[in-house]
Amino acid sequence: MATQKKSARLRERKPATTGEHSAMGEVAGIILLGCGLLHFLALASFNAYDLPTWARISPATQPNDPVQNLIGPTGAILAGYSLFAFGVAAYLIPIGFIWFGISKLSSRLPLSYKTAGGFLLFLLSGACLAQIQPFFFENWQNDLSSLGPGGGAGYFLGERLAVGIIGQIGALILLLVIYTTGLVMMTGMHPVAFLVATRKGLPGAIAATGRCLAGLARGLLRLATGAGKKAATPETTTARRKATPEPKLDTVPEPEPEVASGSELPEPKIIDASAPRRAEDDKKRKKKTLAELRKELHERKKSKPVTNNPTPSLAEAFSDFELPPLDILHFAENDESDTDSAADKAALWETQTTIVKTLATFGVKVSPGDITKGPTITRFEVYPSEGLRVNRITALEQDIALATKAEAINILAPIPGRSTVGIEIANNNKIAVTLRELLEDPAFAKSKARIPLALGKDVYGKTIVGDLAAMPHLLVSGATGAGKSVCINSIIASLLYRFTPEEMRFIMVDPKVVEMQAYQELPHLAIPLVTEPKKVLLALRWVVKEMENRYQMFKRIGVKDFDNFNKHQTKSRETAAQQTGKEFARGENSPALSQQTSARGLAGITAEGDIELEEAALAAHPVRLNADGAADYAPPPAPTAEEEELPLPDSLPYVVVIIDELADLMDTAPADVEMNIVRIAQMARAAGIHLILATQTPRAEVITGRIRANVPTKIAFRVSSGLESRVILDTKGAERLVGKGDMLYLAPGAATLTRAQGALVTEDEIRDLVTYLTEQASPVFEAAITESIENGALEEEEDITDEDEETLEKCFEVIRQEGKASASMLQRRLRLGYNRASRMMDIMESRGIVGPGDGARPREILIDLNGELD
Repeated sequence: MATQKKSARLRERKPATTGEHSAMGEVAGIILLGCGLLHFLALASFNAYDLPTWARISPATQPNDPVQNLIGPTGAILAGYSLFAFGVAAYLIPIGFIWFGISKLSSRLPLSYKTAGGFLLFLLSGACLAQIQPFFFENWQNDLSSLGPGGGAGYFLGERLAVGIIGQIGALILLLVIYTTGLVMMTGMHPVAFLVATRKGLPGAIAATGRCLAGLARGLLRLATGAGKKAATPETTTARRKATPEPKLDTVPEPEPEVASGSELPEPKIIDASAPRRAEDDKKRKKKTLAELRKELHERKKSKPVTNNPTPSLAEAFSDFELPPLDILHFAENDESDTDSAADKAALWETQTTIVKTLATFGVKVSPGDITKGPTITRFEVYPSEGLRVNRITALEQDIALATKAEAINILAPIPGRSTVGIEIANNNKIAVTLRELLEDPAFAKSKARIPLALGKDVYGKTIVGDLAAMPHLLVSGATGAGKSVCINSIIASLLYRFTPEEMRFIMVDPKVVEMQAYQELPHLAIPLVTEPKKVLLALRWVVKEMENRYQMFKRIGVKDFDNFNKHQTKSRETAAQQTGKEFARGENSPALSQQTSARGLAGITAEGDIELEEAALAAHPVRLNADGAADYAPPPAPTAEEEELPLPDSLPYVVVIIDELADLMDTAPADVEMNIVRIAQMARAAGIHLILATQTPRAEVITGRIRANVPTKIAFRVSSGLESRVILDTKGAERLVGKGDMLYLAPGAATLTRAQGALVTEDEIRDLVTYLTEQASPVFEAAITESIENGALEEEEDITDEDEETLEKCFEVIRQEGKASASMLQRRLRLGYNRASRMMDIMESRGIVGPGDGARPREILIDLNGELD
């Protein structure tokens, strides 16, 4: 028996020869190499949200679909459990498989129980070393658990067992010995051969060893200091909490100054930002009904003259227009609720205690901080202990939600500008934030924003006021019922309370024929409400044309943007009025004045003797006075054709284009709609033209990359998946909102998202508001665009030459022969350039011959080409 065992050991030690290298060994080597490569790719492309929900380690409630892992669902599961078990040491598994595969193919090392045991020691000791050493993997991110960089094996075998028995230094030495032993057993390399191979690098190794020893000393010193602080932290915290048996209620939303972790922490308090703020005099004042407001309006209008001009200008049509009163809007019914009760405070402190205990159960030590109760969510702040990785708190999101029985939870780690981690939990009883409350807030009433928008309140109760002029365009998206339509209504109402129809014009697009029907009689409309997707393109083209016309006006008077143009026109009118007043005050019969009066036209003389001349003429050629006080007049130059075509108005209004459902338009004519939206978004800011886009289907085909890049300001309500959140905000988070106005707001130029509760305005309030405005005036539509939309075509802007007409005839013939129309076909058949072919298609579209572009598909032919050509 002993002889047989000795012979077996000798056969095991005998190196393999070429004859013994069988085909099965090569197959095994190839299989091992393939397994190692597959495992490595699965680890390298691992995403915790690829794991299915039945996997206990999965942090996702809705897994990614499709799976992002390169090896598919199997790779995601394999990599997930490997990382959960061994942490960063999981990458040693594919290394071992690849080594064994190479050894099997080259017959360098026979596989045996010894090599398998060495690989197991190599893997387990590597996981333990990764867990307990203080030098590397400090920022290791793992969404599966909070066990650390060594996973479950490193945590239990290394941190709990080895360190608990022989201390950290002893455990490091022991694990290094086991790690080296396992490496030798797995590779079959003798330690002496290893030393000979590394002899040449001995000087550098000595220097590196010195640095490692210095780092080890610093690490041990840091561990000793941290242990002392951690030992003192519970006593300090307990004494502090005993000294303050009852928390205080603070209704001031501003946070207190922060103290760095590791020093004495400030006393936690409750910040109640949920209660609506309402002035005492407004509470006592009796609210007027809509009928009373309309009656008062009619009484004020009786004494004012009525103009019978059938085509009045904006200044004439809305000269006596009054902004609506706030009495049309209502406060929330729960604005008098008792949010300061002792039961509420006790419940908040109990929830925070549950959070601290839950984290301590998993070895995460934190101290309680402030509690901020908002309208929809409550933010519980905690101070991490010194040396604690923040990702260990975020990894326990599901456990905290389970312990607190929360409807929805979001962890903000850390809170921007603070040294705390915020755990946001949805309130059971949500408090509405009414639009009237925001409009009465000084933040909106005294805002210096040029186009203020009342958007909502943040978690600290601060009113969020956006400036559409600075945005300069806005994208709003969210699932059905999440609050998108209410947000659009609150934005429109904010604008109606600040601007008259003379100051702001709306172009509203409602493809769903549902959301904006209440605004179809609004005096602010520049064109009738657009509901047909095919007519939207005409409206967008008019906006582009209006933008180009405005830039031509800016160029003529030497200004660069919308605000400077209006200031220049106002200053010119004031200067003309002052000079005219001086002439008539002296009673002089100025030849300059008489010539200008006869040439330009006298508007009228009031009873007081004031005179009003045509303001545009006086602004362009004002009367000048010489040294003797007499008028010095020079005949004005003849106006150019451009000046006659584009007369300078007294002022320009803002133009706000609101598209309620972008997805319907992108499904109809994606290329043309995207092109016009992008062009407006890129250039219209200086012209006083702004876009507000809304959609409830945030797909990449709807919110394209070009649209997303040119519309920097975004508001996201709750969506169904993290993928949709990334389409809107370029990051996750919107899928964890609770709905009903809970939103994430990305302000222009901001690096972080702001969570807020959107403003609430009801359909009855919108109806009453529009009724009050329509009582004063009817909309004055732009005649050119209105006629074009009704006729279904926009007037051709470019001059068509004879050469163009000849090319068009050839294009007609090609389209008739082919039975389809596309720019690429014209390029190929007529040997035209891309720009030339595209222009021919645009001309034919403007003439109603072909339909709008639809991506790469040919355009629809709208006429009978055979009959047209005959």
